[in-house]
Amino acid sequence: MGAFPMTLDAGTTTSLESWRDLLARAFVPLDVVAIGNRFHGRVAARPMADLQVSVVSSTRQVTRRTRSLIRRGAGDLYKVGLQLRGHGVVQQDGRTARLAPGDLTVYDTNRPYDLVFDDDFEMLVLVVPRRRLKPRAPRVDDLTAVTIPGSGGSGALTSALLRGLDPRVAQPGPEAAFLSDAAVDMLAACFAAQGEPPADTVVTAAQRYIEEHLSDPGLCPAEVAAALEVSLRQLQKLFERRGATITGWIRDRRLERCWHDLADPALATRPVAAIAASWGLVDAAQFSRTFRARYGRTPREHRAQLVAG
Repeated sequence: MGAFPMTLDAGTTTSLESWRDLLARAFVPLDVVAIGNRFHGRVAARPMADLQVSVVSSTRQVTRRTRSLIRRGAGDLYKVGLQLRGHGVVQQDGRTARLAPGDLTVYDTNRPYDLVFDDDFEMLVLVVPRRRLKPRAPRVDDLTAVTIPGSGGSGALTSALLRGLDPRVAQPGPEAAFLSDAAVDMLAACFAAQGEPPADTVVTAAQRYIEEHLSDPGLCPAEVAAALEVSLRQLQKLFERRGATITGWIRDRRLERCWHDLADPALATRPVAAIAASWGLVDAAQFSRTFRARYGRTPREHRAQLVAG
């Protein structure tokens, strides 16, 4: 990682290798795979006292923070992501935040996380040292990869504050220290306001059950509902309120696990079909089609690109 906090506006890059280097300078070391054949990205960053405000603009991609990359430089930072354009997915600690414009979430650079952007996107990222945020927001580790809607309440207030800090238009001077304190205080208030209603408890339990049984080819929505002692229709409605389906959730988590394993050098000699089957995807042809539809390349192309890189 480069000097923190830092000022940066490197212009637009069209090289994936340069993009990884740029993200490492601006944030922490990350692995990136482009989705589709078109790629470009840009980062603008400005310090705000001991915080850093950045805007990341790019085409579709999957970004991963792995354990091996963490060993190269943890940073001991929290990143608060505010979706400005497009849609994003943030995954950490077994949770998944699905972000529409205006929504925000928090994630920790000390632990693995995944970012998935199926659209061209723009995200404002506020980087906060752990020593600043954790004392003011002791629940923060329970809220990583939780969607905080920007449509109302403390989420809307926090979203508005962060938008006002956009480094492309705002360059704090002597007031930077006051804005830094205000941002941390607003985040603390926002996180304190996040409860876990009963509906969220059921969905969280369902997601945990799915994670624990992904390798079972027979895993299905009915089994999840039975395990939680709720009706299948009720569980489906709870997922639908989050813009997802149970079947889609199971499929996406299996694909993501395969994505990780295919990128693992320790598994480079394991057949693609064996990796897919280990996560419950026993139809090799269907797996290849679904993987390509999700990530823009076949499993073998994905593995070959990472090995070549």
